[in-house]
Amino acid sequence: MTKKLLLGTILGGLTAFLWSTLSWELLGWHEKSVHAFPNEAEVAAALKSGAVPSGVYLLPGNPPTEGMSAEQAKAAQAALVEKMQAGPIVFASVRSSGFGSFPRAMTIQLLSEMGAAFLLTCLLLQTTGLSYGRRVAFLATAGLAAGVIVEIPNWNWWGFSGAYTAVNVADFTLMWLVAGLVIAKVAKP
Repeated sequence: MTKKLLLGTILGGLTAFLWSTLSWELLGWHEKSVHAFPNEAEVAAALKSGAVPSGVYLLPGNPPTEGMSAEQAKAAQAALVEKMQAGPIVFASVRSSGFGSFPRAMTIQLLSEMGAAFLLTCLLLQTTGLSYGRRVAFLATAGLAAGVIVEIPNWNWWGFSGAYTAVNVADFTLMWLVAGLVIAKVAKP
């Protein structure tokens, strides 16, 4: 059992990492669903001039209601809803200091894929009586579930485009289908 778990983790994680690299670097489908600001320099300058620290931001932002009366807080929330209805809405992750180390990011990505492969191999080893094809389908379905869990709420709440959402859900599914071909082979229950 330990050998199967180790093989599923390492080989499945490496396969998922290779798929992810292929998906992002060669297929080009992720880039087609992400837009650039036409006035990128102005947007970057506005962020820099505001001395925005790294973090996740929402525009319009939640009003600070601490210290307000119940009536004032209710009015502030109503104003927020009005702004959200009128738009624009921005949900953004900002890295003020730039990207940083590419090798570090790739290492973290590989380790996260191995972590996911470990968890999926654990799940697969709990099943019994499934053929190779059904074990692969089980893992692909887990990938689909991950895509739905992560991406549909972002589409619903933050307005991520349908194309962006579809690409990411498909990518999760395909990643764990491809990695599932390996994991299902080395981690037979």
